[in-house]
Amino acid sequence: MNKEKTLVLVLAVSAIALSLTASLTGIISDDGGNPYVFTSLRGENIEIYGGKGLYQYDSVYKAVMFRGFDWVNLVVGFPLLALGIYLYRRGQLKGQLLLAAAFTYFAYNYIIGVMGNAFNILFLVWTALFSVGLFGLILMLTGIDIPSLPGKLEKSFPRKSLSVYMLILGLVLLAQYLAEIIPAHITANPPVSLGIHTTLELAALELGIMVPLHIVGGLMLWKGKAGGYIITTVLAFAACMTFLSLSVAQGLLYVSFQMGSVFDVGFLVFLAMISSGFSFLIFMRVSEVDP
Repeated sequence: MNKEKTLVLVLAVSAIALSLTASLTGIISDDGGNPYVFTSLRGENIEIYGGKGLYQYDSVYKAVMFRGFDWVNLVVGFPLLALGIYLYRRGQLKGQLLLAAAFTYFAYNYIIGVMGNAFNILFLVWTALFSVGLFGLILMLTGIDIPSLPGKLEKSFPRKSLSVYMLILGLVLLAQYLAEIIPAHITANPPVSLGIHTTLELAALELGIMVPLHIVGGLMLWKGKAGGYIITTVLAFAACMTFLSLSVAQGLLYVSFQMGSVFDVGFLVFLAMISSGFSFLIFMRVSEVDP
């Protein structure tokens, strides 16, 4: 086993240990919150989660959102990461793609946590997860033979439909954030999602990274470019995990805090089903035989 493969496995095992620590701490420490109203720097009344748990200083929405991530990381993320390690050790491309996608998910999810959530006892753990995800992804991308990907995916690979899905998702994200930010500039009122924060860190990450990646990846895949395959594969898995987490979170918000509606829950479940379907199809269409 070469040094690069050993390092990837060390990072992957570290990701398992760190994610289990983060998720179990969030789940075990949660007491359901004790919401109270807090006045932000801009004079807005924001409902804080409260209680004694990990997310006690976050807004209700942010706290419950990360509760959703904790549960999905434990129930879905951990088994998929373990499967990726197993397949990677066997030298399979499926393992490489699973680990690349998992590293992407951890890097992106936990930079959001570190930058957007209130400081808590898991700050260093979340920072480590972000770092492990980032450097793990870099290592995986250098180890994957990207030019061979189109030949290692069967002819039934949903190339056109996946590219359309990526383009639509990128444009929806773009429209969602611009629809909030531009009116805020025009009216000089705080954006609705600003909450207790001083800036829209999530919007900056989405507009600066995810929107361009979805649009560029979708266009490249439509043209059959090798780079489009790796970008959309990684994003499809990240979207799957994200929409599953958001579905759980929205369900908790609706049931426990009467926030949102049945439609909001159903729409996120629908998106989770689409992204899960694409992730499954991609996994099943990967061939281990050289083209």
